[in-house]
Amino acid sequence: MANLVQNRNTRTLALPCASYVDPVAAAVRIFKGAMVALDGSGNAIPASPTAAAMRGCALDDGADNSTGAAGAASVKTKKGVFLFNQTGLDRTDIETEVSVIDDNTVGGAGALKAGILKDITSEGAWVEIL
Repeated sequence: MANLVQNRNTRTLALPCASYVDPVAAAVRIFKGAMVALDGSGNAIPASPTAAAMRGCALDDGADNSTGAAGAASVKTKKGVFLFNQTGLDRTDIETEVSVIDDNTVGGAGALKAGILKDITSEGAWVEIL
């Protein structure tokens, strides 16, 4: 899988809870429906295995700061249970931690934990971002 190149309608299994508004890193675009993480400076970026911390799922229209300095744009994210693409997971992985592969894909092993796998279906992986 690869990072998003357009907005994505990321379905949610449960009502999202905590929401945040974070400054977006310089020269970054975050698409709606992407997993969002924070870099080492606390700015929002599309989730990747090398990010500092997991934040949530991008809402509204995401954020386009592709030509701006850090903090010139902000992105709204929520915690909750969301449907993402998956690789290498099956039903035996339910209730285990899954990791970020890219901003819309989770897998079993990796440096940045995306959250807890709540269910897996033919549509993908339902992940609770904590």
